Amino acid sequence: MLTKEFINPHAMGFTNTVTYTHGGVKTIVISGQVGYADGKVGETFEEQADIAHQNIIRELAAAGASAEDLIKINTYVVDLDSTRSKAVQAAKAKYFTQEHQPASTMVGVSALVMKPLLVEIEATAVVEA
Repeated sequence: MLTKEFINPHAMGFTNTVTYTHGGVKTIVISGQVGYADGKVGETFEEQADIAHQNIIRELAAAGASAEDLIKINTYVVDLDSTRSKAVQAAKAKYFTQEHQPASTMVGVSALVMKPLLVEIEATAVVEA
Protein backbone atom coordinates (compact mmCIF):
# COMPACT_ATOMS: atom_id res chain seq x y z
CA MET A 1 0.00 0.00 0.00
CA LEU A 2 1.25 3.49 -0.87
CA THR A 3 1.23 5.99 1.99
CA LYS A 4 1.79 9.74 1.73
CA GLU A 5 2.90 12.25 4.35
CA PHE A 6 2.63 16.02 3.89
CA ILE A 7 5.34 17.83 5.87
CA ASN A 8 5.41 21.56 6.61
CA PRO A 9 2.31 22.65 4.69
CA HIS A 10 2.36 26.35 3.87
CA ALA A 11 -0.52 28.77 4.39
CA MET A 12 -0.25 29.79 0.73
CA GLY A 13 -1.64 26.42 -0.37
CA PHE A 14 1.35 24.16 -0.97
CA THR A 15 3.39 21.67 1.04
CA ASN A 16 7.15 22.07 1.34
CA THR A 17 7.82 18.33 1.50
CA VAL A 18 5.79 15.27 0.57
CA THR A 19 6.89 11.71 1.19
CA TYR A 20 5.47 8.59 -0.32
CA THR A 21 6.28 5.15 0.97
CA HIS A 22 5.81 1.81 -0.72
CA GLY A 23 7.57 -1.52 -0.49
CA GLY A 24 9.95 -0.43 2.26
CA VAL A 25 11.16 2.66 0.37
CA LYS A 26 10.30 6.25 1.26
CA THR A 27 10.71 8.84 -1.50
CA ILE A 28 10.97 12.44 -0.34
CA VAL A 29 10.07 15.30 -2.69
CA ILE A 30 11.02 18.81 -1.54
CA SER A 31 9.44 21.81 -3.23
CA GLY A 32 11.51 24.79 -4.28
CA GLN A 33 13.39 26.19 -1.32
CA VAL A 34 14.54 29.79 -1.68
CA GLY A 35 16.91 32.21 0.01
CA TYR A 36 14.31 33.18 2.60
CA ALA A 37 14.41 32.35 6.32
CA ASP A 38 13.40 33.90 9.62
CA GLY A 39 11.11 36.36 7.84
CA LYS A 40 13.71 37.84 5.52
CA VAL A 41 15.33 37.34 2.13
CA GLY A 42 19.11 37.01 2.03
CA GLU A 43 20.79 40.29 1.10
CA THR A 44 23.27 38.86 -1.41
CA PHE A 45 23.10 36.08 -3.95
CA GLU A 46 25.65 34.08 -1.94
CA GLU A 47 23.57 34.45 1.23
CA GLN A 48 20.42 33.35 -0.61
CA ALA A 49 22.22 30.29 -2.03
CA ASP A 50 23.39 29.38 1.47
CA ILE A 51 19.92 29.83 3.00
CA ALA A 52 18.26 27.79 0.24
CA HIS A 53 20.65 24.89 0.91
CA GLN A 54 20.04 25.20 4.68
CA ASN A 55 16.30 25.01 3.95
CA ILE A 56 16.81 21.78 1.94
CA ILE A 57 18.73 20.27 4.89
CA ARG A 58 15.93 21.31 7.27
CA GLU A 59 13.24 19.74 5.07
CA LEU A 60 15.26 16.53 4.70
CA ALA A 61 15.56 16.29 8.49
CA ALA A 62 11.82 16.87 8.91
CA ALA A 63 11.24 13.89 6.60
CA GLY A 64 13.74 11.67 8.44
CA ALA A 65 16.55 11.95 5.91
CA SER A 66 19.93 13.62 5.44
CA ALA A 67 22.03 15.05 2.63
CA GLU A 68 23.45 11.57 1.94
CA ASP A 69 19.95 10.41 0.95
CA LEU A 70 19.61 12.94 -1.89
CA ILE A 71 19.29 11.53 -5.40
CA LYS A 72 18.39 14.68 -7.39
CA ILE A 73 18.73 18.46 -7.05
CA ASN A 74 17.28 21.05 -9.45
CA THR A 75 18.56 24.60 -9.00
CA TYR A 76 16.97 27.63 -10.66
CA VAL A 77 19.05 30.82 -10.77
CA VAL A 78 17.89 34.28 -11.84
CA ASP A 79 20.33 35.77 -14.39
CA LEU A 80 22.62 32.73 -14.26
CA ASP A 81 26.27 33.44 -15.00
CA SER A 82 29.59 31.86 -13.99
CA THR A 83 29.80 33.87 -10.74
CA ARG A 84 26.37 32.73 -9.60
CA SER A 85 27.04 29.17 -10.73
CA LYS A 86 30.21 29.10 -8.61
CA ALA A 87 28.33 30.55 -5.62
CA VAL A 88 25.70 27.80 -5.86
CA GLN A 89 28.42 25.16 -6.16
CA ALA A 90 30.21 26.58 -3.09
CA ALA A 91 27.02 26.50 -1.00
CA LYS A 92 26.22 22.98 -2.22
CA ALA A 93 29.73 21.79 -1.30
CA LYS A 94 29.29 23.21 2.21
CA TYR A 95 26.14 21.18 2.93
CA PHE A 96 26.43 18.13 0.67
CA THR A 97 29.83 16.66 1.49
CA GLN A 98 29.12 13.03 0.64
CA GLU A 99 31.38 11.22 -1.83
CA HIS A 100 28.53 10.29 -4.17
CA GLN A 101 26.76 13.50 -5.16
CA PRO A 102 23.13 13.52 -6.34
CA ALA A 103 22.16 14.07 -9.95
CA SER A 104 22.09 17.82 -10.41
CA THR A 105 20.62 20.35 -12.82
CA MET A 106 21.11 24.13 -12.84
CA VAL A 107 18.83 26.29 -14.98
CA GLY A 108 18.91 30.02 -15.61
CA VAL A 109 15.53 31.75 -15.26
CA SER A 110 14.32 35.30 -15.72
CA ALA A 111 12.49 35.51 -12.37
CA LEU A 112 11.13 33.54 -9.42
CA VAL A 113 7.83 33.90 -7.57
CA MET A 114 8.93 37.06 -5.71
CA LYS A 115 11.21 39.68 -7.29
CA PRO A 116 13.89 39.73 -4.52
CA LEU A 117 14.43 35.95 -4.74
CA LEU A 118 17.41 34.91 -6.84
CA VAL A 119 17.77 31.15 -6.33
CA GLU A 120 15.40 28.21 -5.78
CA ILE A 121 16.28 24.57 -5.17
CA GLU A 122 14.10 21.45 -5.47
CA ALA A 123 15.31 18.08 -4.22
CA THR A 124 14.40 14.40 -4.16
CA ALA A 125 15.72 11.86 -1.67
CA VAL A 126 15.13 8.16 -1.01
CA VAL A 127 15.45 6.24 2.27
CA GLU A 128 14.48 2.85 3.57
CA ALA A 129 11.14 3.04 5.32
